[in-house]
Amino acid sequence: MKKYIKSLAIITAFFAASQSYGQDKKQEFSISLGGPFSFIKSAGVEYVPGNGINAGLRYSYYLNEGLSLGVGVEYQTYTSDSKSNFIYGQYNTVDAENEAFQFRYRLSNYREEQKLTYINVPINIQFETPGTSKLYVSAGAKIGFASSGTYKSTIGNSTTSGYYPQYNVELFSPAFAGFASVNDLKTSERDLDTKVSYSATFETGLKQELGNRNSIYIGAYLDYGLNDIYDKKDSKNLVQYNAELPVDLQYNSVFDSGIARNMRLVSYGLKLRFAIR
Repeated sequence: MKKYIKSLAIITAFFAASQSYGQDKKQEFSISLGGPFSFIKSAGVEYVPGNGINAGLRYSYYLNEGLSLGVGVEYQTYTSDSKSNFIYGQYNTVDAENEAFQFRYRLSNYREEQKLTYINVPINIQFETPGTSKLYVSAGAKIGFASSGTYKSTIGNSTTSGYYPQYNVELFSPAFAGFASVNDLKTSERDLDTKVSYSATFETGLKQELGNRNSIYIGAYLDYGLNDIYDKKDSKNLVQYNAELPVDLQYNSVFDSGIARNMRLVSYGLKLRFAIR
């Protein structure tokens, strides 16, 4: 994150050093930092909102002293946990000897942490009152492009078994066949693919002029996702049995399995913005 903030600071310093735009009071360049609440909202299982941060640049063009149009670019992080006290599933498959059976799993105290980063492009309209201390209101929309996404899980207990209807027996062992009970299981971090996000955005607060050209904004903001961003190509089982290597079970995301759905990005909190006009 430090490298992104440093890059934004260098770009803003470059704008400040430029003589051209300073002669036109209709233009404003600003750098911002916001947070701390930024998470993934979903349905199906309980989600726990996490924290995130955004840093960005904005260019605004003033139609008059109180009204401006703006466009920018932001780097935004999101974190959330999906949790459930108990999850149960089963499906038909074949074992290493190509014999049909029903794979069953029971998970207790399941918790999955998701982390996303997005590059957002906001477009907004802003109204501000006259004077050196101004009230401002800004509203608009954002389009966000996924930069990275990961998830990992912790499970209090994972119990897997195999039911063979032809013998009317359910096997809870051996472990090398993929049937076992494991406590305090932690999965490795895996990629989480998401789509373009469309959000409504609102911001309001105080703008204080600092001399003839500089201003500082202190305000509250809310970004709310308007679309489901999960890129679900096909349905997967939460616990995937592998006949070629039964001991190595794959734990997919709750979004892969459809247990969790309707993934939307939400961010709100305080935003600090330094502007040069």
